[in-house]
Amino acid sequence: MSIQFNTTQEDAAQFLTAETEADVTAALTDAYLEAAVWKPLGGIDNNYGIVENQQADPMAALTELIVNSIDAILLKNYHEHVGDEYTVDEFETLDTAADTLIDPNNEEIRLAADGTREKSLSLTLSDTGCGQPPERFEETFLGFLQPGKTKQQYGFLQGKYGMGSSGVLPFCGERGYKLVLSAGVDHPEEWSWTLVRKNRAKDRYEYLTIDGDVPTFAGTVNGRDNGSIVKLFDFNVEAKTRFTTSFRYRLERYLLDTPVPLTLTDTRADGQPDVTTTNGLFATLEQYDELVASDQTIAYNFEDTTLNTRDVRIILFEDDATLEGVEADGGFTHERGYDPVTAKNRHFVGGEKHRDQAIFFVINGQTHGDQGRTFIRNRCNLPHVARDVLVFVDFSTLDDSSVVDLFPASRDRLRNSPSARTLKRELESLLETNDVLVDEERRRRQQLPTDDADELVEDVLMTILERNPALQRYFATGDRLERPIVHDANSGVDSRDRYPSRLELIETYHGPDDYVVWNPDQSTSAADTADESNVETDAVFEYEKEMPSNAYARQRFVLDAPNDYLTRSGDPGSIYVTPSDVVKSVRVLNGILAITLKPTENALPGQRFPIHVKVGPAGGDGGTTLERSFMLEYAEPRIDDRTRTTNSHTNGAIEGEMILPTTHPVHEEDWDAFDRAFDEDTIVQVMDSTEEIDVHINMDAAPLQQFLTNHSLTDAGKEYVKRVYKTGVTLYTVAQYMEFREEFDDKDVDVTEFVSTAMRGTGQILLDQTIGDDQLETLTA
Repeated sequence: MSIQFNTTQEDAAQFLTAETEADVTAALTDAYLEAAVWKPLGGIDNNYGIVENQQADPMAALTELIVNSIDAILLKNYHEHVGDEYTVDEFETLDTAADTLIDPNNEEIRLAADGTREKSLSLTLSDTGCGQPPERFEETFLGFLQPGKTKQQYGFLQGKYGMGSSGVLPFCGERGYKLVLSAGVDHPEEWSWTLVRKNRAKDRYEYLTIDGDVPTFAGTVNGRDNGSIVKLFDFNVEAKTRFTTSFRYRLERYLLDTPVPLTLTDTRADGQPDVTTTNGLFATLEQYDELVASDQTIAYNFEDTTLNTRDVRIILFEDDATLEGVEADGGFTHERGYDPVTAKNRHFVGGEKHRDQAIFFVINGQTHGDQGRTFIRNRCNLPHVARDVLVFVDFSTLDDSSVVDLFPASRDRLRNSPSARTLKRELESLLETNDVLVDEERRRRQQLPTDDADELVEDVLMTILERNPALQRYFATGDRLERPIVHDANSGVDSRDRYPSRLELIETYHGPDDYVVWNPDQSTSAADTADESNVETDAVFEYEKEMPSNAYARQRFVLDAPNDYLTRSGDPGSIYVTPSDVVKSVRVLNGILAITLKPTENALPGQRFPIHVKVGPAGGDGGTTLERSFMLEYAEPRIDDRTRTTNSHTNGAIEGEMILPTTHPVHEEDWDAFDRAFDEDTIVQVMDSTEEIDVHINMDAAPLQQFLTNHSLTDAGKEYVKRVYKTGVTLYTVAQYMEFREEFDDKDVDVTEFVSTAMRGTGQILLDQTIGDDQLETLTA
């Protein structure tokens, strides 16, 4: 069928080469556009509500366009290699389809920046996908629902809501300009195009037609005869001046994994364009694995029919001090010359991007929702490691109806639904009990400078607490935790081996290098128990594991398997536990298999039954399996009593050891080292963990320094004032922290930030209120 073209290649080119919103406005005055008719987007008048209520973040909206390009490339290759008809049996997931259909060397997605570097950023997205012929251009690029209906026929495609292409419009400058060009792979050089704009007078977004028909022309665009091109004018996004660095790092937090490389080109500077390529955040992580201290993937049961069991990937980065040592040894290189600490913070965990996005809910490599660093810091009681942790929960196998239950059509946040609340609650439980994170939290905390030598401050606090037992409820009682002693190092594990050869029960465990392997008086060797079916097992249930009838427990094994044993793409391993309904999660990390057990529905103290664990493939060639068994017995239920009473004190004396908060002096040279940087008005910051409260006191805060300057104090007087200051700050801080925590216990609120803010005011009056004129005379020279 021949087509009657109604515009020229040059007509479209003047918009494609426009660099700013102002250039587009000027181009709309050309004479041939006197016949222009503007139609409402999606055929719906008053469509503001549809367009404006999508993604809240411009990067999330831009990612939807990139996902559409990936879908177009997949669809083109499917029709070329498989045919026009789709059956579910062919490709169930995007990964399987991409592995079979896409050759990354033959496909391309490009995102180019032009405009004025300081003031504006216009983006041009182009792909080698299937494109669209003129007769399908409007329903594909200018509708709201029809594009999604088409994609729903193919289970491996992503953009099934039909809304993604319009989500970027609210971020396209003041006038909402977006240019779209496309030519179908089966209709080369037959280009359709249009310009979308915002019409405030009619409360709608609308698109350009010529006498009611979409503009068309014959020819090529940038040397291509098919594919699609979308240009966004004056795109409102942060980091617009550093397109191939800061912009890329922020985009990668939404585009975690792409089967087609994305090339970013910045043409705004004089000379050669600045070019970089990314396959998403996961690929970037692989490039800088020397920054990573731990990378673990846990199969976790979320106890929800929608969530089911999901892979949770937890990445812990090395702390700054360790990375500075790596740099000193010359063991790190970066494409732009960054030192390892800078590379970590720029790419992965630094600044606002990590504050907003530390936990990612992922479907087919695209972020569909997230949680910020505060979730890890406060809800999971990991204040010291939160700044160096990324978490990814994979929902790629979630069916379409469940996706809608968990995420809105904008695919950029969680719904406020029962499943979403369960997800956050279970994720909190997983992270706050993760032994790798807990061990690192303890290690980092022990390395902080403390005021342990200032016994006078502690004596004052203890005296106050003895006089006023009511204050004691604000302080924990018990024994402080001490660093573990290594009993049996894991020297026999070689994580480079592809298949495990050792599966041993761990009897006691204190850390990755501090555990004792169960060693019965009479053990049966693997060689003696290997039967004709190549199964290595133990013959009797000699090892017994106790767990409360109402709480989780963890059983660990020595398993000399690589960390990706369960998740690698080629010949992955499997771990089967019988009965399966007692399994909460399974993880393999650094030679340790950790199985978290949950009580059965009607668990009663005294019940006993065997647990059987089977691991395979195993052995040198992967031809065997490993098996171990143990006896599980339910003990009395655990009593969770967080309340602290004041009735156990007699005559003001404190029974047991009172755990005072650990105070840490902070001086001006260290202000910037904290997640929330100190300044002269910051009195204190609190970090709360499952063990204790850390109180970081600003010794260069303006109220203290002004008091010292305004009074002619003796040296002894200055030291006394500092002790009074630290004592008062500690008491006020802990009291406020506990009250706020009780008030907001069920809410996702950063209590430590409330305390820090409140103490700004308290700190202004603390010394003047505490040290009277008579006492001041004794402290002055």
